[in-house]
Amino acid sequence: MEIEMKKNAVDLTDLALGILILGITVTVGANIMIGLRDSTLTGLSSSVTANESIDISTTGTDTFANTWVTGTTATCINASDGAAIGAGNYTITVDAVTGSGTITNVTTSAEANYPWNCSYSTYDTTRADWALPDATATGLAEYGNWFDIIVIVGIAGLILSLIFMAFGNRGDSSGSVSY
Repeated sequence: MEIEMKKNAVDLTDLALGILILGITVTVGANIMIGLRDSTLTGLSSSVTANESIDISTTGTDTFANTWVTGTTATCINASDGAAIGAGNYTITVDAVTGSGTITNVTTSAEANYPWNCSYSTYDTTRADWALPDATATGLAEYGNWFDIIVIVGIAGLILSLIFMAFGNRGDSSGSVSY
């Protein structure tokens, strides 16, 4: 007696569930690490960077060399004549993800044509209770950058397996199996 065996369709459930679980795990892990990192940030000691040269003459903005600026205030002077630049003449914004501080000139005064020397405070981010969650969050974010590539490779593998299944049994003349 011959029993004809039918080939089953490829089941993509495991692949889809794997990608979904991986994406959720990375997202939740990154959010937890960023929350842990940010909750310890304001408890860190701070240090002052004095007289950093800031060049806003061409674009009107510049980014501070040190990250995790403690706030939106700095003391700036005109590097050419030493005149103080009032706090109303600039704004400072701090990126919540990278901690980089950007200073922007908001006036069209003569000081805009000269470099500034600014002093500002930054958090000491070398402490392990802050550095470890930051490194973990950064690593998970880097994995997120590769996530699209992992999905594309998975789909390419699926397409190749379908091609091999379709053309792999060309030499087999019988479609039945004897038991």
